[in-house]
Amino acid sequence: MLHCTAAKLATARPLSSPARCPSCGDWMVAPIQSEFVEGDEIRHHWECDDCGEISTTTIPLCAP
Repeated sequence: MLHCTAAKLATARPLSSPARCPSCGDWMVAPIQSEFVEGDEIRHHWECDDCGEISTTTIPLCAP
């Protein structure tokens, strides 16, 4: 018997999604670099096309 399980959309977290620049508030669509960090997290490094501000967001992969 085949069993298939799919994650519900409400419980699935995006690993990358647009972010707002912390300086000017403009949307940043894609990170310039992403990295997996030991300790189960992903870091996205962003550069704003509008003002040039560089920022980083972190996504924990383990449930809190």
